[in-house]
Amino acid sequence: KILKINPDHFESIFYLGSLSLQTKNFDQAKPLLQKAIKIQPNFARAHNNLGMVFKELGEPQKAISCYEKAIQIDPNYSDAYWNLHSFASDIDEALTILKKLYDIDKKFIKARIMISALQGFKGNFNDFDVLIASPESDHPYTRSIKWVFSLPQLPKIFFNRWDFYDSVVALADKSRPFYEFGVWNGISFRYLIKTFGKGFGFDTFSGLPESWNNIAEGSYSSFGSVPKITGGEFIVGEFKHTLPKFFSKKKPLASLINFDADLYSSTLCALNYSNKVIDEKSILIFDEFLTNKNWEKDEYKALNEFCDNFSISYDVLAVSFYSKQVAIKLKKN
Repeated sequence: KILKINPDHFESIFYLGSLSLQTKNFDQAKPLLQKAIKIQPNFARAHNNLGMVFKELGEPQKAISCYEKAIQIDPNYSDAYWNLHSFASDIDEALTILKKLYDIDKKFIKARIMISALQGFKGNFNDFDVLIASPESDHPYTRSIKWVFSLPQLPKIFFNRWDFYDSVVALADKSRPFYEFGVWNGISFRYLIKTFGKGFGFDTFSGLPESWNNIAEGSYSSFGSVPKITGGEFIVGEFKHTLPKFFSKKKPLASLINFDADLYSSTLCALNYSNKVIDEKSILIFDEFLTNKNWEKDEYKALNEFCDNFSISYDVLAVSFYSKQVAIKLKKN
């Protein structure tokens, strides 16, 4: 209403853009935040939030430029450092950024936890041992890292979904199609199909079928809009209704399966039916596996329950704490 009266009202433009980012409506958020920056070019939060939009849209260089601009305007801007570390090329670069952040803001607990984790990946677990004996032992990041450190072999670590995807895709059999459960706006699907050429996508395209943690039923809706992507075949509806029919006929083995259904129930349903197209070459990606408040009750629980039911185990190939992703390969016990 304000913008109808005054189309250049800065606060309304910025907050509407930021809320659009929060609700993952990136196509709306991007022009609003760009307009906010045009009106007030020295407002650091607008640059940081625009960087988050570019990050989600898979435009890393633009995201990095936004974060760096935010830090240039406000050298003590903690969130911009945190977001910038997600584009580090290696552990040492990430540690440099995170240590600078923690020097600035000792209350930024995630930075402290990640510093201890990255030092652990380099072979020094002293700080992490102190952390798990502290009140921060129950922090979801601490619990996530503790699980990773409990694995028989440390997986490769990445700091954003795009580097993560590139590494995992390089390991996949590119002669096969990929499958994605939870397509939503199609950003990941478009990224993956560039390599595989053919993909099957499953989604209601009307949002979450039930509430998830503090996120309401119906969130992440594309309002019934199904992406039009060359090489993509989309099956619309709840998994429990569409998967029995789809997998009743023989389907090609999967190169890669991207599980982005968020919910325990949806992920378990997708695993149970897609088991028919998984073999020792298939790579499974889980998009909301780690670092959420109740992550052990979501995709993690679904995967482990599925493996218990079919007497299967798995090797973890790659993790990204910032983007919450895990890549695995199944193996028969």
